[in-house]
Amino acid sequence: MLDIATAAHVSPSTASRALNGHPKVSDEARKAVLDAAEKLGYVRNLGAASLASSQSNTIGLLIRDVGNQFYGGLASHVQAETDRYGFDLLLATGGDSVESQMRAVRNLLGHGVGGIIIASGRVAAQVADYAAKFVPTVVLASGLELPSLNSVRIDPQMEAKLAHIVVDHGHRNIAVTASSDSLASALHARIANFLTELIVAGAETTIISLANDDTDIDKKIDEVLDSGATAIMAGNDSIALSVLEYLDSAGIACPGEVSVTGFDGIGPYRSSLFGLTTVEQPIDKLAHEAVKLMSRHLHDESPHTSQVLVRGRFIEGRTLGSVRGSAN
Repeated sequence: MLDIATAAHVSPSTASRALNGHPKVSDEARKAVLDAAEKLGYVRNLGAASLASSQSNTIGLLIRDVGNQFYGGLASHVQAETDRYGFDLLLATGGDSVESQMRAVRNLLGHGVGGIIIASGRVAAQVADYAAKFVPTVVLASGLELPSLNSVRIDPQMEAKLAHIVVDHGHRNIAVTASSDSLASALHARIANFLTELIVAGAETTIISLANDDTDIDKKIDEVLDSGATAIMAGNDSIALSVLEYLDSAGIACPGEVSVTGFDGIGPYRSSLFGLTTVEQPIDKLAHEAVKLMSRHLHDESPHTSQVLVRGRFIEGRTLGSVRGSAN
């Protein structure tokens, strides 16, 4: 540390703060210290640093599935934000079972993380609550609402807005996909918002209940179309794609005969070439708010739990059209 301070022309205490990512270090001093550390081949021992400060500078990220485009994108943006804040990041995959999620949380706690961000729409409440008993915990893009948890999620008004837009296109018989997975809190909350807005608007609604890897989706789509549904609101873009694929194979025109909407707007799903009508979740803003909230807790600037809502963006694609004969 003394060698680095000497090479950077700063005090040892300033060198230590710069290497620990302390916010009260000038950009000039931080750059000088980091450049000196790189030239001298210094590699920070994270375990020793945590023991010395009695506070960990490492944030654990429990991600549902890095292979999923939405969560993989979130993980990348969380990494960028922790780098910007000067935190170290330790990642674990939680999957869709209580056992695997609890194992991942215990793994992160065992490595001495100072806080945990849980980015999963299917995290079990008992898992998140367990993490919060030990370290500050932020649930990201989840439908969980517990007094012990900080949360960052899409503003529910975006879900209500999408339902309102579908009704404004003249649709009065609308099917909504739902998950039969008890852990799918994000989807449950979203579908509840869809249904509330549709029912208030006077629309007739039908629920398409889907299990993971549902093999009967074609049959279920046929049933709602036979009952007169003119629009299908999918819980996410992946489900919307499955619906569109079936409609295409069955020779059912979209949006001529039935309209389809999605939700998430990640990657190609928000492309005008794909043309899906959806709502984009701004994963960069979601990640920024989650890490900012975690930073406030780790620096004792926020003693109370907080719920942060982030606005999304409506994407007007080609899969939502007006009902034939409608004035809209």
